Amino acid sequence: MQQFKDTDNNSENLNEEDNSSINQHVPQFPQKKSPSYSHEVPQILKLQNQFRNAQGNCRRELECQLIKRLVDLKKNNDSDWYRLNGTWAQKYTTYLYDNSSTLPGPIDNTDLLQNRNQVRNVGFFVVNETVWKFLLEEYSGGPEILDEKIPPSPTSNASSTTDRAKSVEISIISSLSQYDINPEIPVKGLKNELYFCYMHSTLQCMMSIQELNNFILNSINRQHSQMMTLCKNYQELLRQLKDTQYDYIKINSLRNTITKKFNPKQQHDALEFLLFLMSSFDDEINNFNRKQTQSQSKLPNIIEKYLQGKLISEIICKNCQHKSSIIEDFLTLSLALTKINSIHQSLDEFLKDELIQDYKCDSCHKKKTAIKKTRITKLPQYLILHLKRFKFFPKSNKIIQHVKFSVESTFCGTKYSLVGVIVHSGSLEQGHYYSYCKRQNKWWLFNDQKIKQVNNIDVLQQQGYILFYQQLL
Repeated sequence: MQQFKDTDNNSENLNEEDNSSINQHVPQFPQKKSPSYSHEVPQILKLQNQFRNAQGNCRRELECQLIKRLVDLKKNNDSDWYRLNGTWAQKYTTYLYDNSSTLPGPIDNTDLLQNRNQVRNVGFFVVNETVWKFLLEEYSGGPEILDEKIPPSPTSNASSTTDRAKSVEISIISSLSQYDINPEIPVKGLKNELYFCYMHSTLQCMMSIQELNNFILNSINRQHSQMMTLCKNYQELLRQLKDTQYDYIKINSLRNTITKKFNPKQQHDALEFLLFLMSSFDDEINNFNRKQTQSQSKLPNIIEKYLQGKLISEIICKNCQHKSSIIEDFLTLSLALTKINSIHQSLDEFLKDELIQDYKCDSCHKKKTAIKKTRITKLPQYLILHLKRFKFFPKSNKIIQHVKFSVESTFCGTKYSLVGVIVHSGSLEQGHYYSYCKRQNKWWLFNDQKIKQVNNIDVLQQQGYILFYQQLL
């Protein structure tokens, strides 16, 4: 088996592999830098506004992302730290990361006043002032209890950062003169000079979606360039890969465009980048279409056709049988990993009926028990499943258990074939992304500029983080 050894002084260090395992290299990164406050605040305010206006599963995933950013803010030794009841914190964690519909209710720190000697990280957890104010505003309660000591920097024995972002609707498609009749992208690597493995692993999986390649290569021309920067950047990347005679290329324009959102000197999350890129495509296409007159051609929504699914969540009051429902579009499904060992079990947990206690009905206005039913009403041609391996509250940690998945699977009665897997190795503080993608009817391992052909067994042994499935027609 080919060994991975990076000689670039500025690139992510890859430990050598042996023949016994493809997945043993864990790069020794410097400790992850906390994002600066001035850089993060505008993004947090934008995210908070999205969260306030969201509903259902989308609201919870945005709250996951928001909490992660608030916890991740650069530590300030002069700021105050607050104690949070351990039982409440665990209920909140279950709601955020295990996809529970039961909210934790108001914060109740009464026990902490009566017993100041409770064990840290058991009876109580410590949060920074920003997190405390957010939780207090959202869930009310109290009382406010300052902690005497500033908590140490969080440590973990397993993986990188992740944002749970809202599932987005994306629009794109085609019409052009120079039509590329072969959307298949050559098997090439992407050179890494800093912390770009999150980007490379995501792009390699996206390049396994031929309909997207076809649109980008054949639908973006000069009239689109000024309004569709990221679409154009992605087109340049695909053309560079198709034209080069070398084994790998260096990404330039796309990387430069995203630097305001993704600081090149910090590690980032593959899911965050995937959702950002797709939502940016969506914004660029919609903005272009809005400026077109009735006589001018608009770009159809190709992603709605191939990548976007729909689900409906219904809550039924057991007192009066009143039913309220929320219909949501999704680009990815975020699946919890609690008490499951396969991707099918996780999806079943996501869709199973759930009992909600103390539900206040909009019809009878009483607090009663309710049942929540979730079902998928439209499965996309490309189903992207995100496994919620990362937790940032009340403590940061990574779930490292192996979750079984198959090369061919049936989800909700529809057959799918696996075309891509993003893997994260290492810890929250020191981690690395790489991907397995199906190209030319073969499986390949893409590890930045290093590539090698692998087999089904190699793929299925991985601790998958994001799985890309294509519907079998």
